[in-house]
Amino acid sequence: MKKALLLLFASIIATTSLYSQDSVYARQIIKALSSSDMYGRGASYHGDSIAASFLANEMKRLGVLPLQIDYFQHYTYNCYSLEGPMSLKINGTELEPYTQYRIYSPARQATPSKLDKAPWKKQLKDGTWLIAVIQLDTYSPWAVNTDRPDPVCIEVLETALPKKVKKVEADIPIHYRPNYLSRNVVGYIPGIIDTMIVFTAHYDHCGTMGDAIIFPGAHDNASGTAAVMDIARIASQKQPYYTIVFMLFSGEELGLKGSKYAAENPLIDFNKVKLLCNIDMFCGGDEGLMVFNANSEKTKPYFEQLTNLNEEYHAALTLRPRDNAPNSDHYWFSNYCPSLFILTMGQPYGGYHDPYDTCEGCGLKHYNNFLSLILRLTNIIP
Repeated sequence: MKKALLLLFASIIATTSLYSQDSVYARQIIKALSSSDMYGRGASYHGDSIAASFLANEMKRLGVLPLQIDYFQHYTYNCYSLEGPMSLKINGTELEPYTQYRIYSPARQATPSKLDKAPWKKQLKDGTWLIAVIQLDTYSPWAVNTDRPDPVCIEVLETALPKKVKKVEADIPIHYRPNYLSRNVVGYIPGIIDTMIVFTAHYDHCGTMGDAIIFPGAHDNASGTAAVMDIARIASQKQPYYTIVFMLFSGEELGLKGSKYAAENPLIDFNKVKLLCNIDMFCGGDEGLMVFNANSEKTKPYFEQLTNLNEEYHAALTLRPRDNAPNSDHYWFSNYCPSLFILTMGQPYGGYHDPYDTCEGCGLKHYNNFLSLILRLTNIIP
């Protein structure tokens, strides 16, 4: 069934002309990646691997050559996944997942101070903490850096609790995955010269919260992945001047794991990289573009060039430069080559780390203008 669905997505995408100058192709990639068949592109049901196979097949269809066998750079990390039926009952009343409770790692949430301040808390037999909160925090998957999994923390909305909690029944399908096998998807288009332009994006997202909740991750970051694939589509039409490298990472939501591995285990010579451009969250953009690592000595000339292009073509309402930060996959590479991180500012897009970040919520009215800026900056189009 999964293979049939992937073939269906591929056939739909194949109908898009390579010479199309609109956002149809990008929308199709976003729709495919954010579909329920990808299980949120996390460890749940190996959704990240399903997405990786889809992207590798699409690279092959476009004529992008593999940097590694089958386009995959394999690596492992420790993580959790939530798979299967999930239930939390308080005094016999079933609570709604995500809207009334969410699940976190205590490394991020259940600090001693937070436990002390909690208006209500209870530790279950398996070590799981239930903590009442006034407002549920943004969902994030678990990053695990040790051989032993942490006890799990479940935030419960205070207004969902009765005045007196008499009975708690929890069936939470939490699975610890030590040495989970994941894959970066890597390819390239040979240029006239071997100096490289590198485009990166993370294709993973938050997976599932049991069988009830899937996190589509359309804006974050099916959209950035779609933009990179669209660049591959355009660059494949004729031989580019620079060699164009494409790296799509997993593990970003767990702490930039895929890009860290790729930086520490390089498949290319960083000394030959003219510029690395990372695209993360590329829908919307009514307020323009934000560019991280725009002020460093190595990247400031590129930001100035981007600014000049924007003044000429009026693509974005504004370009906002920011200093470097470990907030996306460009970060590890900025130690080795000029690296920028570009994301949109302003609506419209879906939610953030929630079930509402859907393809239908993604606005792409600025997409063509934004992508043209990047293509001109990197000399893929004049």
